[in-house]
Amino acid sequence: MVRKSPDNKKLQSIKVADIDIALHMLNKYLNAQDINSLLSSLKTLKTDPKNEAYQEQVMTAFNNLGHLQGAALTYAPYLNIFVSDDPFGD
Repeated sequence: MVRKSPDNKKLQSIKVADIDIALHMLNKYLNAQDINSLLSSLKTLKTDPKNEAYQEQVMTAFNNLGHLQGAALTYAPYLNIFVSDDPFGD
């Protein structure tokens, strides 16, 4: 399911320290091969947290996780910033 982008206010608050914590927790508790595109996109975003293209890459990578989305949110709840407020796309 492809979700709409969250509002820009949420994305303006992205912090490198929060990305670091998310990366650490995801690497610690999930198989890196299963979430490689998400890890890669988060590392890229870390270089420029305000870059909208990088933010979109993270959203796309997260959306493509499928059944692993729940696990990713469990261990890195910070990723919730990339989840739409409208999960049904209405």
